[in-house]
Amino acid sequence: MNPTLFVEFVAKWFKTLASRIVEKINDSKSPVTYLFKTMLRIELSPDLKWESLNVNKSIVAADVVAMDSPLPLKKRDSIAMASGVIPKLGMKMQKSEKLLTDIQVMKARGATEAQIVQKIFEDVPRVITGIYERIEYMFLKALSTGTMLVPNEENVGAGIRVQFGYKPSNRFGVKIKWGNKGYEPVSDISRVITRADGNFDVITTIALDREQYNLIRKSDEAKALYAASIGNFTGNNQIIPIPSQFNAIMEDEYKIKFLIVDRSVRYEKDGKQTPVKPFASDTLVFLTTEQVGTLVYGILAEETTPVANVEYQKVDSYILVSKYSKNDPLREFTTSQALVLPVIENVDSIYILNTDKAQEIVENEIEGDERITVWETELVKADVIEALKTIGVKTASNISDKALIEKINKLSAEQKAALKEALGL
Repeated sequence: MNPTLFVEFVAKWFKTLASRIVEKINDSKSPVTYLFKTMLRIELSPDLKWESLNVNKSIVAADVVAMDSPLPLKKRDSIAMASGVIPKLGMKMQKSEKLLTDIQVMKARGATEAQIVQKIFEDVPRVITGIYERIEYMFLKALSTGTMLVPNEENVGAGIRVQFGYKPSNRFGVKIKWGNKGYEPVSDISRVITRADGNFDVITTIALDREQYNLIRKSDEAKALYAASIGNFTGNNQIIPIPSQFNAIMEDEYKIKFLIVDRSVRYEKDGKQTPVKPFASDTLVFLTTEQVGTLVYGILAEETTPVANVEYQKVDSYILVSKYSKNDPLREFTTSQALVLPVIENVDSIYILNTDKAQEIVENEIEGDERITVWETELVKADVIEALKTIGVKTASNISDKALIEKINKLSAEQKAALKEALGL
C-alpha cells in the first residue's frame, strides 16, 4: 500500500466529510432513509458472534392461597436462542490514472478547493452508503420473511442463510387471495390481531408494501368502514378513503398504524445495475413494537492492526473507511468494510400474513358432491372435515365447498401442516 495521492486534502477533510455524510443520512429530511437505523439498536459483539434471544413468555394469573400455605410453583419462561458468526461486508472503488490526471489539471487551472475536495472525496459517500444499502437489504428481507441470505466474500454468488425462527403458528394465509373478487383484507387483518391478542401480544404496527396497502384501502370492507365513519349506513357508498382517512379509521378500530415499506436497493453485477425490492411482496408483518432487534457489529482486524500508509476513518461505530494508492498502474482507492449483521429478536411476537397463499375452488368442482380438491389433490370431503376435527377445527358436515376452502385458508401455517399430515399429503 502507498499513501493517498492527496495527503494534504485527506488530512484536512477526510474526518469532517465522513461525519457529514452520516449526519445527512441520519437527518429525517434526507431523501434516502434507512429503517434499520430506527428499528434496530446498535450493539458491539466482542467475540464476533450474534445471538437472537427469544423468550417464550407466558402470563398467568396469581393463585389465591390460604394463609400460611405454600405458594404454588410456576414454570419459568423458556428461552430459545439462535446464534452465528457476524459476516464481513465491504466495498471498494478506485480512481484511474485518467481521473487522477483530471484532478491535477483542475488544480493547475485554479479550481477552488471546494471543487477539488468534491472530486477527491466523491467515492467516500458511495462506499459508506454501499454498506448501509446492504444492511438495509438484509434487514428488510429478514423482517418480512424471517430469513436472510448473508453474502460470503470468499465465494462469488454463494452466501450464508440465517434463519431467525419465525413461528409457523404465527404465519397465516388469507381467506380469499387479495385482489380477487370478494377478498376481505380487513377481516384477514382482524383475524391475525385477534390471534395475537390471545397470545398477549398487542399489535401496534403493520409493515407492508404500498401495493398491499392500496389493496386494503380500495377494498369493499375499507369503503364500508369509511362510509360508517361519516354516518353513511346505506351500504351503497363506494368512496375510497384517502390514506389519511383510512389510517385514522384503522387506528380507531384496531389501534394499529401502517408502516409502508417502499424501498428499492440497487445492485451492480458485471457492470449492470439492477434495482430490487427486498421487502417481501404479498406480505404483512404484524409488530408489537418498531424496535425489532439489534444491529450487531464487531471490531475489524484492520482497525486494531492498521496497515502502514493507509488513512482510516471510523464511521457510525462499525464502518471503517480507508484511502490509499497503488502504482503500476497508478490508482487511488477508497474502501469501506464492516463486521455487522441485523438480528431480529423476540420473533414469538411477530406475525406474518401472506396475501397470495390462498386456495380457490377449481374450475370443474361440483358443489354438493362428495369430493373436493385441496392443495391440488382430489379428496373425499368428509375426510377433510374429519381431518380438520383432529386438529381442533370444528366444521359442519353440510358446509359448502367454498366455505370449506376459505376455512382452510384461514388456518395458520402450523395448522395447515398438521392438516396435511392428517390427510396424508
